[in-house]
Amino acid sequence: MKYYIFNLALILFAIINTIPMFSQKCKDYLIFDGSEEIVAYGLDTTGVWWLKTRPFAGEVRYIVNEYETRTFKEVTPLAISYDGEAWVFFGRDHINWYLVTPDTSMSVFAERIIDYGFSKNSESIYYAIQNGNETEVLFSDKSLRITNFFGKIYPNWDGTQVAFVLKYGNQKSIVKSDGFQSEAFDDLIPVGFWHDNSFIYCARRGQLWQIFKDKKPITEEFSKIIEYNINLRGTSAAFLVTNTTGYGLALLISDDLNQVQFSREYESVSNLALHPTEPMIIFAAKQQTNNYIVYNGIEYPLGEFQAIPSFSFDGKEILYRYCNIECYLFVDGQRITLPPAVASSNFEIARKSQTTTIAFSNKINMVMLDYSNGVQYSGMMVDSSNNPIYDWRSGLYISLGLLGNKVYLLTCKP
Repeated sequence: MKYYIFNLALILFAIINTIPMFSQKCKDYLIFDGSEEIVAYGLDTTGVWWLKTRPFAGEVRYIVNEYETRTFKEVTPLAISYDGEAWVFFGRDHINWYLVTPDTSMSVFAERIIDYGFSKNSESIYYAIQNGNETEVLFSDKSLRITNFFGKIYPNWDGTQVAFVLKYGNQKSIVKSDGFQSEAFDDLIPVGFWHDNSFIYCARRGQLWQIFKDKKPITEEFSKIIEYNINLRGTSAAFLVTNTTGYGLALLISDDLNQVQFSREYESVSNLALHPTEPMIIFAAKQQTNNYIVYNGIEYPLGEFQAIPSFSFDGKEILYRYCNIECYLFVDGQRITLPPAVASSNFEIARKSQTTTIAFSNKINMVMLDYSNGVQYSGMMVDSSNNPIYDWRSGLYISLGLLGNKVYLLTCKP
C-alpha cells in the first residue's frame, strides 16, 4: 500500500509541475493599482518598466519603476540609459517644455523637441531643440547653434562629442562637434562613433555607396547599403550590402582585423546581428532555393526554410528558429523542438544563456519553458502581456501584464 501511495504522490507531483498555475517558479506582483487610466505601458531591455497614465482629462504623466512624475499636457517618449539607471523625457504644460529626469525638471525654451538621449556610457544627456530655423544641440555642458540640421544626434562613448547631418538643398554632410565636416554627398547614412572618436558613415555619390571613417573611404563602392550596426564601444561595425554586380554580402570592420572582412556573395542577405563586444557577425542568406544562417563565414543550411538569427544579450550564444512540420530553436547549433504553444506563433523568445530555459508571452500570461523536460511554468492570467526579457539584475524572466486597469509584474525564475 505504501508503494502505491508513494507512486501516486510522484504522479501527482509530476502533473502539478506541468500545470503553470501551480508553479512555484513564477510569481506576480501588483505594481499599479488602477487608480489612473493606463494610456500605454512598456518594458525596456534593461529591465526598467514604465507606465503612461492619465490622472484626469487633458493631463498625462509617467510612472517609471514606481517613480511618479508630475503631470503635463503632452509628453515625449521615454528615453532610458543603456545601463538602465537613468531616464529622460520632455513634458509640456500650457506654455513651456520641461526636460525631466529622476532628479530634475528644467524649463526649456523650444518650439520643437528634435532629439534626446544618453551617451553610450550612460553618464550624460544630450538633446536638440528647434526655434525658428535654428537648432540648438546641448551636450556635456556644451552648446551648438546650427542651421540646416537634419535627422538626429549621434553621441560618442562619454558624450563629450556629438555628430549630426547638415543638409544643403539636395546635398548632405557629416559634422562633428570637434570641427570636422565631411564633403557634401548626395545621401548619407550615419552609423556611429568609432572608439578613437572618428566617425563611421555611408555616403552616396550618384548611384554608388561607400563606407567612410571621417574623410577616409575604407571600402570599395556598393550599389546598396541593406543593413548596418555598430557595437556600443565602437570597436566593431558590420554591414550588409549589395555589390555592383548585384550580389549581397556582409562586411565586418574591426581594429582586430588586418583589413575589412568580406563574406562570400549570395543572391540575397538579411537580418544582420553583431556581437555586443567581439568582432563577430551572424546573418541570413539565400542562394537559389537554399537558405542559410552564416556565422563568421560558417554556413548552417536551412533548405527552403528561413530564420532570423541573433546573439543572446550577453553574446554567449547564437540563436535562431524555423518551422517546417514542427518548429525548432537552435542554440549554438543544438536543435530544440518547440512545443505547439510556441511553434504556432511569432512570439519573441527571451533566454538566459547557458540554461535549458526560454520564456515567451502568449498574450494572456508569460510562460517559461524548460526544454530539457518539456515542463512549462507560468503565473497569473491577464488580459494582455508584452514580450518578456531576461533581466540579468534580478536573475528573472519578466514581463508586464494588464488586468483591467491594473498592471502586474510577471516573473519566472530559471
